[in-house]
Amino acid sequence: MDKKIIRSKITRPFFIALMLFISFIGVKAQSGFVFRYSTLNDEIPTSIIEIPDHGYIISAGIGTYSVEYQGLLIRIDRNGDTLFSKKLGLSEYGGPIRHLLQLENGTYLAIGAKIPLSGKPKLWLLNFNDSLGIIKDTSYVLDLESLFIYSGLINHSQNVIVYGCGYLDSISSCHPFIFSVTPTLDSIQYKFFNIPSGQWVYSMIEKPDTSGYLMMITGTYLINTNSPSQILKMDNLFNFNQIDSIPGHLEMYLDSKFLNNREILITGKRTYEFSNPRTDKLGILRLDTSLLVNKEYFLGPEDTISYPAAYTNLDYTDPNKIYYGGTANISFSSVFPSSTSYILIGRFDTALNLAWQKYFGGDQYYIVRSLTATSDGGCIISATSYDYKRQNQEQDLYVIKIDSNGLVSGENNLPPVRLLDAIVYPNPGNDIIYVETQLRKPVFRLYDLTGREVCSIDLVQGRNSISVQNLISGLYIYKVTQDSQVKEYGKWIKE
Repeated sequence: MDKKIIRSKITRPFFIALMLFISFIGVKAQSGFVFRYSTLNDEIPTSIIEIPDHGYIISAGIGTYSVEYQGLLIRIDRNGDTLFSKKLGLSEYGGPIRHLLQLENGTYLAIGAKIPLSGKPKLWLLNFNDSLGIIKDTSYVLDLESLFIYSGLINHSQNVIVYGCGYLDSISSCHPFIFSVTPTLDSIQYKFFNIPSGQWVYSMIEKPDTSGYLMMITGTYLINTNSPSQILKMDNLFNFNQIDSIPGHLEMYLDSKFLNNREILITGKRTYEFSNPRTDKLGILRLDTSLLVNKEYFLGPEDTISYPAAYTNLDYTDPNKIYYGGTANISFSSVFPSSTSYILIGRFDTALNLAWQKYFGGDQYYIVRSLTATSDGGCIISATSYDYKRQNQEQDLYVIKIDSNGLVSGENNLPPVRLLDAIVYPNPGNDIIYVETQLRKPVFRLYDLTGREVCSIDLVQGRNSISVQNLISGLYIYKVTQDSQVKEYGKWIKE
């Protein structure tokens, strides 16, 4: 008996310490994975949140293209394995979900819209737990003809602020609205701003001193300005008290986050006017509270159309690990193009210096939808993927979890995503090859099919232009090396 008591006194604290150590290691260790959700329908992800056990909840729409989508929630663990999934919405209406929030009581809120076969849509708020069990399902009539863009935030009082834009009727422009509810989803206030011209609302944040809010819009609210986007500054009652232009000529897919009490980060698409071929990039600005630019950076290759992620594209848990991302090589030819694109992610420090830039994919057509920084210092990205060689006009939900170095370091049963430190384009091409890379002191080499080296060029960080007009048409092999290590390789075709 005494032996057992003594053993219990020794092993119990040891066991507790061991479990705490394992828990600590589990929280700190970085992991990565690739997750795909595929049916015969479209699956379009909209939002991802990390939950306390370091798993994730993904919201999405599921349906057939050009028809209203139903809501979809997917719960995965930290390794990217599916635990639960739930399709939401009844047959008489569509129910797309656009944003997820975690409430103070440890449950979750999905923000969406119930869209009936006829009649006006309703704002849809769905409270659920981490097993996807429904706690409260409620909706509100906002007397709008349609809801176009909508999202939400939780303010300092733990009230939910839903913001977006909608149409009063079929001929009016899109205008901002704000709808606030208590943590128990009881309505507090609704405001619709029927103002001249149209505005698309992309993001809204509360001021650090809790004195009001900033709303980022693209439209023509300000007259006599060369900026396509503005910041609407408002008080706690959502009254506009100041309107300013966003610098940097950013437009569309605006995201924002306060870096500290004195600085704000704003992202958006930058179109370079008169560029030929057309160049669009992912712009990120670090501004002071007077909207003066302290630092700016533009991600994406030249002569290529790159867009920020459609729903959320900027996030951080550590201000020295700021993540920003989107899609490189957007196609306008079709929703289901016969081309490929890249998932583009950059990590910045607090001074907005680029730590690294990575390209994923290049094997299918990807569109990045959301980006969320994770507690382990990494990032999780949601996208749609479409492979015209094997799919019949339906997009799959595609998720990549990367570590703080931009690597997919974990393993699961899916084929690994292709990670690129350099991209070579256009491919096929003609007399010029462009190489985009952030590697330090890389070398580009090109070989013909006999293995003979026909080109060797020292590269610089950024965009490199290489003339190959002396080469005959045909197939070549390229390598990008750094310190004699092959970092990237592939085939290149000269037409």
